[in-house]
Amino acid sequence: MNKYEELARRIHKEGHLCSYAVYHAFCDDYDIKDDFPSPRSIDGKCGVLLTCQKILKDLGKEDLIPIYEEKFIQEFKYTKCLDLIKNGRVCNDNIGIGSRILSEMLEDNK
Repeated sequence: MNKYEELARRIHKEGHLCSYAVYHAFCDDYDIKDDFPSPRSIDGKCGVLLTCQKILKDLGKEDLIPIYEEKFIQEFKYTKCLDLIKNGRVCNDNIGIGSRILSEMLEDNK
């Protein structure tokens, strides 16, 4: 488990929404301090997916957004919260794994 995965999981376990947990796991290291613009869900999509896409946009790495979504789908099979939950996915695991995927992509694309 890398530091972003661990931090995002911890923030979520403290009672914060998934999108908040993911966004704030990356704020300090990537200097994306903002008034938490991350969506919880749009059209039923997972907040982890949307937040990671928002972080990529904030960092000027829009070209990585479709790659992140592809990796997310490979890992989770679904992009909508309800589908993830129906298929036994646990939010805290989605938060951690989604954060790890994003951090690995950012590390690979410095």
